[in-house]
Amino acid sequence: MSNYSRRRFLGVAVGGSVAVGAGALLGACSDDPAPAVDAREESADSTPTATSEAGASLATATLTATPSPTPEVRPRGREDLVLMAGTEWEAEGTIHHSGVDGPRFMILGGVHGNEPGGWMGAEAAAGWEVARGSLIVLPRLNWRSAAAFERTLVGFGDLNRLYPGHPDGLPMARMAAEVVALAEYWRPQWVWDMHESWGFFNERGSNGGTAFIGQTVTTADAAAAPVIEDLVARVNAKITPREAFVTRSRPGGRFGPGSGDPTPSRTPTPEEEAMRTLPDGTRGSSSLSLGRFVPGVSPVLVEMGQMDQPESRRAELHQILVRELLGDLGMV
Repeated sequence: MSNYSRRRFLGVAVGGSVAVGAGALLGACSDDPAPAVDAREESADSTPTATSEAGASLATATLTATPSPTPEVRPRGREDLVLMAGTEWEAEGTIHHSGVDGPRFMILGGVHGNEPGGWMGAEAAAGWEVARGSLIVLPRLNWRSAAAFERTLVGFGDLNRLYPGHPDGLPMARMAAEVVALAEYWRPQWVWDMHESWGFFNERGSNGGTAFIGQTVTTADAAAAPVIEDLVARVNAKITPREAFVTRSRPGGRFGPGSGDPTPSRTPTPEEEAMRTLPDGTRGSSSLSLGRFVPGVSPVLVEMGQMDQPESRRAELHQILVRELLGDLGMV
């Protein structure tokens, strides 16, 4: 079982509050500027276990094999949880149980402390009840960096470069290990990671890199990609042309020239390398790699553009996307 701490179980779900964030700052989340060198990646099997037709409804499509054992159905209500309990980095979360068998869905927010639209969207989702299955929300995983409005603080490490984590690593490597343990226990069908970039992907021009991947939705499970493409097309029909999302696919959660990305413009500094290196000397990965470590998970990473887009709207767009998917699953 996961090593998370369950604080209390409430018979009636309650709503979460939305925090007020500061102004827009550059965010860079999902792309790795250089290909990872990790023996676990070389041996991992990223071949999908099932496929779905383009435009298929999530109510009927099976994206990946359902792992075993499956956690028992919990009574309807809210379960509060804490990761890294008792430490200065402990992060709170909630699980809303429907009391009805169904999919489990995990939302991550606040991975980077200067991306308020992501944690605001996740905090709002933490108050949602579900009609079937369970909704697991971790809205401010790196809350101390969020309090300082910094991507991550010195000595913490970069959570979105440190999966699958390590119990003896930097604080965010330890947090990554707890996220993986939580996912291993609950076996969610989806892990949805809410982030922000600065510029919009469609407006990047000659600009490249992670500062211009706003308004993108990236999948790591090839079998899930057609479903996400259909989802994004439906959402794009409801929002403005500038807000429209672009879908990207990174099978296995891999980045770098070997995955079709451009060659990085510079070599990472030793300090940058240390932020993403695990104690065993291997290089960590983003949340898009979770499917390599937790069977049956389809990871998705959403980057909202900060430039000339109010944070309240960014948070709202995060919610629109995820609610559409939860609706397809019959959860809301």
